[in-house]
Amino acid sequence: MAMLKFCFYLLVMLIFIVLGLVFSFRNQSLVNVDLLLYEFPPLSVGIWILSSLIIGVILGASLAYPKNILQNIRIKRLAKKASKNNSLPAQIKIEPNKGH
Repeated sequence: MAMLKFCFYLLVMLIFIVLGLVFSFRNQSLVNVDLLLYEFPPLSVGIWILSSLIIGVILGASLAYPKNILQNIRIKRLAKKASKNNSLPAQIKIEPNKGH
């Protein structure tokens, strides 16, 4: 099953790479990009759009990664706490209810 999943992801990645290359080759108009401090050499529109997409995906993933790590740490702590509470003897769990 893992091999099938890997092959599927590989196929999807190859499709996106081919579509990106086709998009880049179809948009050959040269564009100058001038940032305030630096002016890039003229490149095609397709390359600028694809590079901005790749940079955006990388930045988005890198900004979301620390949050995922913190959530996983919290989940592990809560799971450990829950398993610790479930391992208590049955008598200790029942005692608080005896007085009522």
